[in-house]
Amino acid sequence: MFLKDLFSLAHFSVAAMQEVMERARYFKDRDRNQTFKSLQGKNVAISFWEPSTRTRLSFALAVQKLGGTVIDYQPEMGSEKKGESIEDTVKTMLSLGAAALIFRSSIPGLFYEIAPHVELSFISGGEGCYQHPTQALLDIFTLQQRGVTLQGANVVMVGDILHSRVARSHFYALPAFGASLTLVAPPVFLPDALVPPGASAGFSLEEALPAADILYLLRVQKERQGVNLLPSLNAYASLYGLDQKRLALLKKDALLLHPGPMNVGTEISYEALKYLERHNPERVLFQEQVANGVYTRMAVLDLLLAGR
Repeated sequence: MFLKDLFSLAHFSVAAMQEVMERARYFKDRDRNQTFKSLQGKNVAISFWEPSTRTRLSFALAVQKLGGTVIDYQPEMGSEKKGESIEDTVKTMLSLGAAALIFRSSIPGLFYEIAPHVELSFISGGEGCYQHPTQALLDIFTLQQRGVTLQGANVVMVGDILHSRVARSHFYALPAFGASLTLVAPPVFLPDALVPPGASAGFSLEEALPAADILYLLRVQKERQGVNLLPSLNAYASLYGLDQKRLALLKKDALLLHPGPMNVGTEISYEALKYLERHNPERVLFQEQVANGVYTRMAVLDLLLAGR
């Protein structure tokens, strides 16, 4: 059911994704009173060519909780600065006994051509503007843990769709579980060619909010824009940020997701966030996403590596 590599969820069936959820639930339910050993004796390399806090730390913790050993390869300290190729770097990982390489890269497809020819498993922690498969998996796991039935649910995703690898993973994952997807963004972040079949799209957040069962706020990715596509972050916040006025348009039980890191004052106003934390903390799933990321990534590692 599972390939040796995880680059995209398009290679996962719904049954395979559901098995990840079930395994993640197993680990979460037993985490406090059980030692896991499925990766005992295995080395797992982690190498991120882009900055990360949540994904990198949760993958490292997932390896450790499964009894494995982390090989922490920092590209800025490696021999690539001396001209070493990616192929040579992979060979080094193999020589060190790595069973897998968990990576993040600004260049999509960096390992695609290499992957079929080596025993090393490649697991994406995010590739440029291409995919972030474990983020989509942990989002769905988080919703399932809250008892949400995605079949028939309306997910409104707002923000920098153009540069979002999280959005691209959810273009497949959310509809696969039966959810409908509505994309909302400024026109510059939502070209027609990007809208996947079956999804709806619009430029008005106010029109989309009342029908939302789940509101997914995406980060405005300033580092990927190259040129200033927006007049200013204040201009974005005034039209697409979740403030208290827009918060009032949501259903009283609508849930909020964000992949992090959050730009408070841009994707959500400070006042709206504090209001939710004070009066409706059960609607805000941001920290649950972080915690569940460890169990979801444990499940991915267990299913891809433990039997090999």
